[in-house]
Amino acid sequence: MTSDPNSTRRIAKQFAEENRTDHFDGFDGYMTRKLFQIPVDDWRAMETKQRNKYREKAYHQLSSKLGKTKFISRPTLRRWFGLDGELVFPKRIQILDFSLLLGYTEEEMQDCLRKGIYEPGVQINDYQEVIYLYCAANGFSLDKCQDMIRLFEQAVNQGAALEQKSHTDLLWKMYQINKIKTPARFLSWMVENSVMFKGYSMMSLKVFREYREKIIHYVQKDMRQQLKECLEETDFAEWSAEHGYSEPDYDAGVVQYIKNKRRRKNPGLSEDELNMIQQLHLQAYSKMEKNAVMLRELYAAVLMTDDQRDKGRRISFTRKAESLGRELHFMTDDYVSKLLTVAQQKEKLFRISVQQAKSGDAKLLTMKKSQKQRCRLVQRSDILPMVQYVAARHYMEMQKTEEEYSSADARQLFVNMAAEVLKRCDMAPLDKHYRLDHILLSCFETGEVSYMSELLEIVMELI
Repeated sequence: MTSDPNSTRRIAKQFAEENRTDHFDGFDGYMTRKLFQIPVDDWRAMETKQRNKYREKAYHQLSSKLGKTKFISRPTLRRWFGLDGELVFPKRIQILDFSLLLGYTEEEMQDCLRKGIYEPGVQINDYQEVIYLYCAANGFSLDKCQDMIRLFEQAVNQGAALEQKSHTDLLWKMYQINKIKTPARFLSWMVENSVMFKGYSMMSLKVFREYREKIIHYVQKDMRQQLKECLEETDFAEWSAEHGYSEPDYDAGVVQYIKNKRRRKNPGLSEDELNMIQQLHLQAYSKMEKNAVMLRELYAAVLMTDDQRDKGRRISFTRKAESLGRELHFMTDDYVSKLLTVAQQKEKLFRISVQQAKSGDAKLLTMKKSQKQRCRLVQRSDILPMVQYVAARHYMEMQKTEEEYSSADARQLFVNMAAEVLKRCDMAPLDKHYRLDHILLSCFETGEVSYMSELLEIVMELI
């Protein structure tokens, strides 16, 4: 479904102008404010030139603190602060390392993950992240943390099957009790309960699946309506009655109808028409390729066409889409596949890590590094566009039956849905000063509701 193009263009034009500035919050602003204890309202009220001076000072201060550790190169650190014209976000593991190097508390480490790089807080189900958090709680160094991780891997039973159950609440309670204990006793507790450390949040994965199914439902609803309208132009109703159907069957009946037509010398329909009916039926009723169906709907306006993308790839994005900001992460079908198989990927990583720690085999380090690339966590930037799409579609559906249902109602629905989802997934709440959140909220600002991909398509024309 599409929205009003005029209102979408107005929103897109405004965002394109804002996107050229340092209007939005990022890791650079977060860390600069933290280092110099600048209130967020004061930071936002500053001129860009003044903010840039603070960023430069923040870079030098952090470089001085981290310089002797050889933790990060200076060019990379400059990019963290958006200096030299390029802005990048630290990786999750860099934030964990960085937090211990700077002596952060548990709360500061969590805040840096959620509000510094917009990722979920510490994963209590991940044994490495639990040890990082324990070290932050007790003021231990990064070297101590890495030693503890190695000791855990050497002590744990390599053959134990990780339990694919939700232990989040229980692990947090157990952690709070055990975090005051000595490293040896803390590790003893972890080893005794090692099967609980499956390495990912089942809740985030559950939320992701829920919203994927909602999007698929809307897509298939559209396709079924299109299929029905297409078949109304044929003799499908008469054929159905002749073949004993009390009413047209748009699933199994269509399959038989197409087969029957193709066996005839004069089917009454061209091959192109039969192919179109077959394709609509596949999209309307197929249980296969759910990921690709969802992604094509979610990102429709920023996808490459079939003839543009590389052979073998079902989902590819236009180059300009990649330049819109790190917060606007676009999922591919391969990425989603890894998300949904995280249980298997994490268990394999666990076994490789334990085997390497016990054996000291250097070859396993390469395997471990490769396997880490296959392990994905559901991100804020993955789930929020899905929530926005569902809220927008709900608005479109309500407009058909309730004239008083406004875009303001749809916006509030999105805000409420996002608040509930982000809380369940332990992610930072909705904030209009985040680039992604600003875009999604902007989709509800006029009398019409827009979709994110439609808005971004116009933005890319303007940049």
